[in-house]
Amino acid sequence: MLRRIFLAFILSGLTLIAYNQTRNLEFYLNQGIQNSPLLNEYRNKIKSSVTDSLLIGAAKKPLLEAKSQLLYSPYYHNFGYDDVITDGGNYTAVVGVIQTIFNKKELTNKYKTIDLQKQSAYNSSRITTTELNKIITDQYLTSFSGLTDFLFNKNFLELLEKENEIVKLFVKSGTAKQTDYLSLLVEIESQEILVSQLKYQYRKDLMLLSKLCGLNDSAWYELPDPKIEIKGAPDIAKSSSYNQYKIDSIRIENEKMAIDIRYRPKVNWFADAGFLTSNPWNFYRHFGYSAGLSLNIPLYDGKQRGIEKQKLAFTENSRQVYENTYYKQYFQQIQQLNLELKTLNEISLQVENQLKTSQQLVNTFKSQLEAGLIQMTEYINAIKNFKTTSRNINLIYIQKLQVINEMNFLLTQ
Repeated sequence: MLRRIFLAFILSGLTLIAYNQTRNLEFYLNQGIQNSPLLNEYRNKIKSSVTDSLLIGAAKKPLLEAKSQLLYSPYYHNFGYDDVITDGGNYTAVVGVIQTIFNKKELTNKYKTIDLQKQSAYNSSRITTTELNKIITDQYLTSFSGLTDFLFNKNFLELLEKENEIVKLFVKSGTAKQTDYLSLLVEIESQEILVSQLKYQYRKDLMLLSKLCGLNDSAWYELPDPKIEIKGAPDIAKSSSYNQYKIDSIRIENEKMAIDIRYRPKVNWFADAGFLTSNPWNFYRHFGYSAGLSLNIPLYDGKQRGIEKQKLAFTENSRQVYENTYYKQYFQQIQQLNLELKTLNEISLQVENQLKTSQQLVNTFKSQLEAGLIQMTEYINAIKNFKTTSRNINLIYIQKLQVINEMNFLLTQ
């Protein structure tokens, strides 16, 4: 209840600012996602995977190409290449076709690679989105805290100025001393400096928020209460960061398969048609065609196959360690954040009770001041304590929202 009263007291100052405009947390989150160059890159990678699949499909079709060669090798007396080998020249113009066959496993492996790249880009996009949301929300909370600080102190300054007018009357009537008036005036001047500093800091935080979201904007906006809530329950299976380890595991197995496929025999069929002659003057008598099969069988490569698989085994070992560590830390962090939230709720109740007592003390001191029973300094100290307690309530509220934001980051990353 006191929290709502405190916020109402602060936000009532919004109507006093002529350039009042509102942008909420959702607006900044949407702008941040829309303007992020990294997210745009991931979107393009996902689109590019479709093109990569088309390239694989195109590569499995027969390759048709035109080949031409004009080779002249003069021979006379004791000069020139052996004409038995060169025939004096070689003149070729053929259209050839070649295609690899019996390579279904290789194509399946390549399509799998493209699919894993697409999954990884999509998953990385989700992780980046979650991280960006957390960063923007953190800065929004920092800015919102600065705004509430500024508005509270601004309203508090107005309250002191009203009290100052009353004290003037007390001084004139002899109820209060001149020193009481001066003490309050010093406090007002200090409060004016603080309000100016808080206003500058809020504008600075607001500009940083706009910068994080890709906005070139230096205008003044009053940020509304974000009212962040916890999104769902802990479920590590839905964690994008955890799923990335699963994708990496499948990718490593696919790379092992690609190594094995490279060492399988490869069969190509080929054919060509055109002319091939050593005498360019009667080329029309040498049109023809040819066709055949080629077989390539890897026999020895210096044990590269085993070395490459060993490297992948090291990579898989590192991946497993990271995955197990993330699994343990995930639930530890959830437990820690729940404890922090519980503690902040308990402290919040204590501070609210303290605020009630502080409010009663201020009211009592005000009556005693008007009756001339206490000094102005005692009344000012009571007001300062009330102000500090009120600010503590706001700080605890912001801390709770920050913990919830951290919690949502774990639940959705």
